[in-house]
Amino acid sequence: MTKVDLTPAFLIHRRAYKDSSLLLDFLTKEHGKIRLIAKGIRKSKTNIQMFQCLNISFVGKGELKTLTNWEVDDVPRHLKSEALILSMYVNELISRLLQEQDPHVELFEIYKKFVNQVGSLKQDSRHWLLRMFENNLLAELGYAVDFVVDVNGNEINQNSSYEYQQQAGFSQSSTGKISGKLLHQLSAGDVENRPNLEQLKACRDLNRQRLNPLLGNKPLKSRSLFFTKQ
Repeated sequence: MTKVDLTPAFLIHRRAYKDSSLLLDFLTKEHGKIRLIAKGIRKSKTNIQMFQCLNISFVGKGELKTLTNWEVDDVPRHLKSEALILSMYVNELISRLLQEQDPHVELFEIYKKFVNQVGSLKQDSRHWLLRMFENNLLAELGYAVDFVVDVNGNEINQNSSYEYQQQAGFSQSSTGKISGKLLHQLSAGDVENRPNLEQLKACRDLNRQRLNPLLGNKPLKSRSLFFTKQ
C-alpha cells in the first residue's frame, strides 16, 4: 500500500472516467508524472485547476492510485489567449514524453517558473520562454546538446552560422540558419536576453527537429491552435 501526503504537484491533464470520476495526470516534484483517479469529483462543486501549484495526497496498491486530498499552494492564475495555448502545449509535451513515476525535480521547478512567467511576458519573450522550456525538457530526458562546443571540438563562435546534426551537435556552415549568438543565448537561458525574430524562428525549427523523433507520428493537439506563429 502506497500512501503519500501533500506532495507538490501541478495538474497537467484530465479526462472523464466512468460516471462521476476523473482521471488526473499530475507533474509532481517528488514522484514525477503520475495518474490518479478522483472518485466522484464530477458530482462535487470543487474543481482542481491547472497551472496552480497544489499539494496532493493519494493512496493505493496498484498502478492507478486514488487522490484523497489536495490543497492549493499558489496564487490564482487565469491564463488567457496565447499564454494559455502555450501552457497547454507544455502540458501536452510533458504528458507525451515523460515516463510515469520518473522523478524530475529540476523540471518541476522549471515548469513552475514557466507558468509563473508566461502570463506576464510580451509575445516574443513568451515564445523565447517556451523555446527554453523545450530545451530544458529535452535535457531532462537525456537529449541535451552542447551549445558551447561544435561537433569538431571548436568553441561556438557567436559571429558564425551553424546547422544542427541530429544526435551529434552543431557544425559550422556558411548556409546554416542558426547563429552562434543564438546558441550562446540558449546556453545562458536568460528570458530577458532573447534573440531577434529570425533567430527565434530558427530556434523553433531546431527544437521541432529535436522533438519530432521523440513524439513520433501522432501530432500534438495543442499545435493545431498555434497557426503559423509558433
